Amino acid sequence: MSLNRRTLILAGAALAPAVKAGAQTLQNRPVRIIIPFPPGAAMDVTARMIVTPLSEALGQAVVIETRPGAGSTIGTAAVATAAPDGHTILFTSAAIASAPAVMPNLSFDPLKDFAPLSLLGHVPLVLTSGAQNEITSMAALLAAARARPGAITYATPGNGTPIHLAMELLQREAGIRLLHVPYRGTPVPDLIAGRVDLHLDSAHAAIARGRQGQVRLLGISTPQRLAALPELPAIAETVPGYDATTWFAFFAPVRVPPPVLAQLSAALMEVTSRPALRAGMAEQGVQVQATGPEALGRLLAADTERLGAIARAVGARLD
Repeated sequence: MSLNRRTLILAGAALAPAVKAGAQTLQNRPVRIIIPFPPGAAMDVTARMIVTPLSEALGQAVVIETRPGAGSTIGTAAVATAAPDGHTILFTSAAIASAPAVMPNLSFDPLKDFAPLSLLGHVPLVLTSGAQNEITSMAALLAAARARPGAITYATPGNGTPIHLAMELLQREAGIRLLHVPYRGTPVPDLIAGRVDLHLDSAHAAIARGRQGQVRLLGISTPQRLAALPELPAIAETVPGYDATTWFAFFAPVRVPPPVLAQLSAALMEVTSRPALRAGMAEQGVQVQATGPEALGRLLAADTERLGAIARAVGARLD
């Protein structure tokens, strides 16, 4: 095992879910979930909450493997070319939808090379500023940006990432111009130190930093305020129509036999319906809204078009 991968193996239960006699099912060996993001990232933390109940639901071992790199495309490509037997699946974000527009020589097609299994849920983002920054609200941001076009900086994990596209969408819909500062990794330390002005972060991380006094919370990316955090305004209250919520979902290689796809999808749907898991996900900022393959396929197609249009309009390319 290479040093940039981490594997978590959990023993499964003794009995697998009942299936129709003669139907093709998973074999008696581990199911590998590939996460195309670094260890310790939000997706990795979220996935570790799923493996134990999923192992129980499938009746066999589940393995988590992180394969970060190239804006999530390295791990995603590995699943696209994996053996189509259902023992390698992908847990990823809306980054899979934006990938074709920001990476011209992409080796996979999200709409043709993957079979949707289940949406896990949506993940709100929060626009933050440094605790000592003069920008204390969305109204203050718009006023400052209009007074000094291109002077206010926003940091992202890199060109062409979903965070970058979400900030480009904000500028388009608000009629403002900001200065993009792309990083290779997290820009949070520089945000806290005041070297950059703004960062769009996952809700769970942003709220925790806000409570510690490290950052200011300006607005959340959902169309409405969160019931769990009613004091935090939606960005859409200042920029009508703005919605940049991302999502987490499971996919398999497209040629996996339909009975195996159905087995995996059913197990994921059952696991994500458990109240304890949903409560734990909510604490991590994930709004569980599990849907089946058809609905996930429609979401992927819609976001591939939506995010692609933004990327093409601004000429965004993945670093």
